[in-house]
Amino acid sequence: MELKNLRTFQTVVDQGSYGKAAERLGCAQSTITVQIQQLEEELGVPLFERVGRRMVLTEAGERMLPQARELLAAADRLLECGRTGRVPAGTLRVDMAETLLCYRMQPVIRAFRERAPQVRLIVRSCNCMKIPQGVRSGACDLGVGYDMDWNREALEVESMGSYDIVLLASPDFVEPDFTTPGQRKAVSLVTDEPDSIFRRRLEDYLRRREIELDVTLELWSIETIKRCVMSNLGFTYLPRFVAEEELADGRLVELEAPVSGVPAPALCAWRKGRWVTPAMELFLELLREELAEPLTAAASAPAPGSAAGRACRLK
Repeated sequence: MELKNLRTFQTVVDQGSYGKAAERLGCAQSTITVQIQQLEEELGVPLFERVGRRMVLTEAGERMLPQARELLAAADRLLECGRTGRVPAGTLRVDMAETLLCYRMQPVIRAFRERAPQVRLIVRSCNCMKIPQGVRSGACDLGVGYDMDWNREALEVESMGSYDIVLLASPDFVEPDFTTPGQRKAVSLVTDEPDSIFRRRLEDYLRRREIELDVTLELWSIETIKRCVMSNLGFTYLPRFVAEEELADGRLVELEAPVSGVPAPALCAWRKGRWVTPAMELFLELLREELAEPLTAAASAPAPGSAAGRACRLK
């Protein structure tokens, strides 16, 4: 059985199609087709079926995937053993919450590329509920996100600090009271997918307070959400660090409410019992350096009594 065929199989699963797998591996799509056919002939079962434009695993493919990932991980470990010293090499896959990826990870990625130029780094934006699934299945080596009851029995989990989650709105927002219970507010919540940790936390709070909103605008980009809120299309609930610049120059304000300013723990996880490669060790080291002192209200917000502080908070 050819390792290259197993690696192709894994890449098709991760990329969702033969075409995208070919782009990722730098080969022709016909090569992908041949390698999958060779693997299917060796195993005696079909591994994929086409659903629309995507290649979906058959039942046999689902059973084989974890074993293929284990074999490839073992092969990578053997290659590492043959290298001189412990110089990071190979591929590192990291799944990460969008807010952390967009607003906190640039120094980490830059330093990693400088110190590990031989490593092929693949970083994907991912929902926090799906991150531990990817870690357990082997689809990624490390997962970085906010705690949503990640299963410590299957995962090694390291704390990466915590971050204040705040209510954000335009300075022209006319419904700033999210404290008084039993309200019907003619405003929109601008937020992302239903499984977002921030959206879940806020909606739970609103239900407990019996605060009803007109509508929810569901978007899939943090920057788009911020722009809509700055245009006074509604309010949102995000980590304070994603809006530092906008809070500082007055394009956004922080609303006062019991739910605003509550911290959310950030975590990094990897599969329990797996070998931590030099590339993983380096990435973890850089994460610790960057996230050891998370941005907090004291560090990132103006003093409450200052002019800037008064401009950045709606009373």
